[in-house]
Amino acid sequence: MLLNDLYTIESRANTDSQLLVSVKLNREHNIFKGHFPGHPVLPGVCMMEMISEILGEFFNRSFRISHAPIIKFLHMIDPNKNPVVNLEFKYQAESLNVSTSGRIFSGSEIFMKFQLTLLPDPV
Repeated sequence: MLLNDLYTIESRANTDSQLLVSVKLNREHNIFKGHFPGHPVLPGVCMMEMISEILGEFFNRSFRISHAPIIKFLHMIDPNKNPVVNLEFKYQAESLNVSTSGRIFSGSEIFMKFQLTLLPDPV
């Protein structure tokens, strides 16, 4: 789990079927020391996990990504240049799964666009 270690939630706003979350990255986290030394970049797999964790917290259950027809990494997230990023979700909750599309961004810079289906994690 990366929440409260790699990142913390700064703010959250929810409207009908839309969620906007602002997160602060922990630029001192060990992951940035190895990815990459002297030029820290948030790994794409961490962005995916953030999406799953944030929606899991919102829906009060653990999720895993089961289908990902769209994942586009458009720019790298350097925690020194962008210590705070926003995640925007448009979601549709069904009986067990959640379908979502959205983006990770800061200002006008979009780091990632996605369309995903999440299923409950069978922990």
